[in-house]
Amino acid sequence: TRAKSKMRMTIKRFVITPDLQVPFHSERGVKLLSRFITRFKPHYSICIGDEIDMPMLGSFNAGTAGELEGNLHEDREWVQAIAEQLQWTDVVGSNHGIRLYKSIMKRLPAFMNLPELRYERFMGYDDMGIKFHPDGMKLGNYIVHHGDAFPINTKPALTALNAVLRTNSNVMIGHTHRLGISASTASWKGNLRHSLFGVEVGHLTDIKSKGFAYTKGYQNWQAGFVYGYIDGNKVYPIIVPMEKDFSFVAEGRIYA
Repeated sequence: TRAKSKMRMTIKRFVITPDLQVPFHSERGVKLLSRFITRFKPHYSICIGDEIDMPMLGSFNAGTAGELEGNLHEDREWVQAIAEQLQWTDVVGSNHGIRLYKSIMKRLPAFMNLPELRYERFMGYDDMGIKFHPDGMKLGNYIVHHGDAFPINTKPALTALNAVLRTNSNVMIGHTHRLGISASTASWKGNLRHSLFGVEVGHLTDIKSKGFAYTKGYQNWQAGFVYGYIDGNKVYPIIVPMEKDFSFVAEGRIYA
């Protein structure tokens, strides 16, 4: 009994927040995920990046009135509120976050040395005790990366499979707004060498918002998230698809 109790103590829980792209996120989706996290009590609550959109700093808005749209400070405060709500312990660097530095580099490169403009300082993560990982992070035997470094496939989970083949590791990624799991197994004459898994963690965006008008309403995206367990170095991810209203079932409970 003592051995079983000790074994249970080694198992840790995690939740991955998918792409939000505030202010174009789904408030309902965030609310329901928050309810699950409050009940599940993860040891690691990881945001996979693109937590903020920063459309005014996008290259497509450079030199146009689009640079004046929205409010970067308000969006940042919104992200901070969501970070508390979803109990983030870690945030992974992403292509939308880097828009800040691309904009500074092109227009005011001298500002790059200002410590207050480091992304984790700019977003307030340092003060909140949230670790920022600009190039991804390790979670047990998985690499957790935003996914923008890998060739994109329009079919769910196949971008993650590309990442598996490039890194020779288990991988969890965001970026594609798709949800799924794929695998690559190596064996020789019936002897299993390894199976590696690639996971795409879905999205929590509002697909009807103006931020996604460029898709013209034809997104091949799946709302959802990933959670799971870590036993020593082994990670066991569980994929949770969400319905159109962002409701879902996890751990035997309905969140709606």
